[in-house]
Amino acid sequence: MGLVKESVYRRGVRFLRSGTESDRLISAISELYGSRELPRKMVDEETFTAIALHQGQLDMENEPVRLKIFGKDGEPFDENAYYESFFNVDIPNGFVNWNEKDPDYRKALLEALSSG
Repeated sequence: MGLVKESVYRRGVRFLRSGTESDRLISAISELYGSRELPRKMVDEETFTAIALHQGQLDMENEPVRLKIFGKDGEPFDENAYYESFFNVDIPNGFVNWNEKDPDYRKALLEALSSG
C-alpha cells in the first residue's frame, strides 16, 4: 500500500468509556445502524490504529486532523472482527466527526464497542 510510516500511529486513537454518556452513544449508533439488539454498555476501552490523511506535522491544537482508523487489526487477524472508519478532530472549532467507511463494517464495530 506504500504507507508513510510517520503517518501510522498504532493505538493512536483510544475510546474510553466515561459512563452512561458512552453507553448512550453506543445505543444511538446501534439504533442508527438498524441493529435489532441494543448494547447494554460500551466497553471500557477500545484502541485503533490511525493513519493521518494529510502530509506533514500534526498540529491538533491549531488545525483539523483527518484520520482513517482501523479496529481489531492486530494479530492474529480476524477478518470478521476487523473494521475501518474515518475520524476527524477539529479542536480549534470544538468538533469531532466520526464517519463510517462502509456499512459492511457496522456489525464488527458495534461488537467491538459493546459489552454485555
